Amino acid sequence: MRWRSGSATAVRVHAGYRVAVLAITSIYLLQECVYAYQERNDMTKLSRVMFLLLCHITSIAKQIVFHTDADRIHDMIQSLNDPIYNASSAYAQSLLQRTARGARLLLGAYAGCAVLTCMLWLLFLVMHRIAGRSVEFPFWTGFQTDRPIVFVLVLLYSFYVTTLVGIANTTMDALMATILYQCQTQLRILRNDFQSLPEEAKKVSDRTGASYEAVLMYFLVKGFNHYKRVTETAKLLQDITGVTILVQFGIGGWILCMAAYKLVSLNILSIEFTSMTLFILCILTELFLYCYYGNELTVESDRIVCSVYSMQWVRTPPRFRRAVVLLMQFMRRPLRPAAGRVIPLSLDTFLKILKSSYTFYAVLRQTNK
Repeated sequence: MRWRSGSATAVRVHAGYRVAVLAITSIYLLQECVYAYQERNDMTKLSRVMFLLLCHITSIAKQIVFHTDADRIHDMIQSLNDPIYNASSAYAQSLLQRTARGARLLLGAYAGCAVLTCMLWLLFLVMHRIAGRSVEFPFWTGFQTDRPIVFVLVLLYSFYVTTLVGIANTTMDALMATILYQCQTQLRILRNDFQSLPEEAKKVSDRTGASYEAVLMYFLVKGFNHYKRVTETAKLLQDITGVTILVQFGIGGWILCMAAYKLVSLNILSIEFTSMTLFILCILTELFLYCYYGNELTVESDRIVCSVYSMQWVRTPPRFRRAVVLLMQFMRRPLRPAAGRVIPLSLDTFLKILKSSYTFYAVLRQTNK
């Protein structure tokens, strides 16, 4: 009973924390909107705030989804602990361990890059202040920041919110990418299982004395259920996050455009230039993760029918061969994750976003000459 009470308390505290984070991010976004409206005629100042403003919009969109669909997201993550996703073979364990290491490395490097960017922004503002230069924050505060105590408070507030958004964005992105990565890994395990199915069935039949045909059908049904679970997980992920990824793709090009517009006006040896370069790297990573892992999932899904066909089915019983044909018919349509069921998660989409971003940038530079 104590454990249940403590768990319920932790759930309520975490829910309250999510609401607080969403509220703080939304307030900061409103402050950025006010600043952007006030400086709408100054392209230099407007570009300074727009890339962050747009980035915060995508963060809020993801936070809303993670808040409203928290139960389904939790169930999806917990489902990865099911035995069907954790095969005991050496090949499967090797792939699962590599996937786990890759996910940890991805999250650490991605979130670390975001935090480092925010720290460099903080350092840049502090150095400007120490040098006696005027510091203007890219959001509306309603206060004069000339006084040291006000400057410190506003600086800490800005650093807290930007770092919070950076960590939130990278964590949510890494989670969605890891689910796609896990689905890809499961299909690779399944492909290996199908290719070696008759041989494994023969070994089990000889060892246990069970009917060879019965063991064959058991493994085939097990593989079918495994594939079905993977498709259900991929579909659930798309249902939950499809709209947010669509928003990310729609705004991502503008974020890169505004960040690049700001970058070209900076001294290449300055801290601000380094921080902007890291920011652009974070946005590129954010877009690339979805496109790369979505593309890899599609590729693995395309290959699975070939893996089923390449098994040694020629000398298997007729009943099993008929079942194999039905299975291949069921798997003929590959998994194609998409943003909002409209834009496919593929490397081609990533290149199109980069091209559109460059187009926006070229038009913006041309109109402001």
